[in-house]
Amino acid sequence: MGITLYYNADCSDCARLASRTRKLDWLDRIEFSTVDSPIGPVPAGKIVVVEPKTQRTFTGIYATRMTCLQVPAYVLAGLALYIPPIRKFFGRKKPGCNGDACEI
Repeated sequence: MGITLYYNADCSDCARLASRTRKLDWLDRIEFSTVDSPIGPVPAGKIVVVEPKTQRTFTGIYATRMTCLQVPAYVLAGLALYIPPIRKFFGRKKPGCNGDACEI
């Protein structure tokens, strides 16, 4: 298993995007979870990623990058998120997600 992705099951966008990511994860590198993350409940529109080997916890755009790097269809997007201007652009706050950025 590569990472554990925590998301809010009550958020319809989060559930839809998690389902889409699950379908594209044909290497089965992501474990999806809707229980509370190690840092507490996951708010709607957010994700928390935990890397099991090191127990490092990622949130925000860094969680998105870790998720992208696990799914072959998203690898190029994950690599692009290492570039600071791109990371800043996609990590900005967007309207429509409880006043914060949707991260998956």
